Amino acid sequence: MPTTQNGVIYMYMTNLISAEIIPGVSNPLAWAIIIVGIATFVIGIWAGILQLMIFFNYRRNNRVHVGHNLTAYNVARKMLDDLGYNDIAVRQTSILMLWFFPRWGNRYSPRRKAIFLFRNIINSDTVTAVALATQKVGLVIQHKEREPKMIFRARWELWTRLAPNLFLPIITIGLLIDLAVNGGDIAGAFGYITLGFVAFAILYTIIAFWALYLVIPTERRAGQLAMEKIVQFNLLPPQYHAETKRMLDTYVRLYIADFLLAILNLVMNILYLAAKIQQNRR
Repeated sequence: MPTTQNGVIYMYMTNLISAEIIPGVSNPLAWAIIIVGIATFVIGIWAGILQLMIFFNYRRNNRVHVGHNLTAYNVARKMLDDLGYNDIAVRQTSILMLWFFPRWGNRYSPRRKAIFLFRNIINSDTVTAVALATQKVGLVIQHKEREPKMIFRARWELWTRLAPNLFLPIITIGLLIDLAVNGGDIAGAFGYITLGFVAFAILYTIIAFWALYLVIPTERRAGQLAMEKIVQFNLLPPQYHAETKRMLDTYVRLYIADFLLAILNLVMNILYLAAKIQQNRR
């Protein structure tokens, strides 16, 4: 009797292990999807916490006036002029960026040769305003001194933001062209044109993700340069140095989280495509 019970238990456990977690998808692939999903959730929580920290630090320090009556515009303009970078403008961010791309509102644009700052920053003499203006000048310094990491980032920055979301659309274009060439025959859809677009998507993604990664060291270096200039020219009272460095470091950690999320998003897209292919073959 015990032997029969053990046999039933063994068969039950075997069926449980071999049962498909996701219908039509092999269990190793299903587990990969689950693991990547969990990792995305965890990193997403971390990114959310960092975003909140930046939001509250940004607002709190933007209420603390330095007292030297130099706005962010004045600070950035004077530093750029002293460095001989008269061709770099300092402008107010447009209202469209505020509405649709708030994360990219305070930025340095190599393509447009300008530092862009939000209205509540560019006309303020607060700790936040001075810190951000100086940090953006730090990016300009790297670009003007032709530091390789910054040069590569500057060339690809526009396309870098779209990197995780363009992989599947590029492949889809190749697939649709193949379908059209083959008269809508699904069997012949995955032809040389699709494979060519897959190769292009992989190459583009590698280049774009490298540029996306370079945001991290260049932003970290910009923060270091900002702190050096803040101390050198006494742009902020000493009691705010530690708080400013902490705020700039938090920005860098958020860039790290964004990079990890972009990679996980791409991996999930690839796993999703593989799962769809498996399901369609059954």
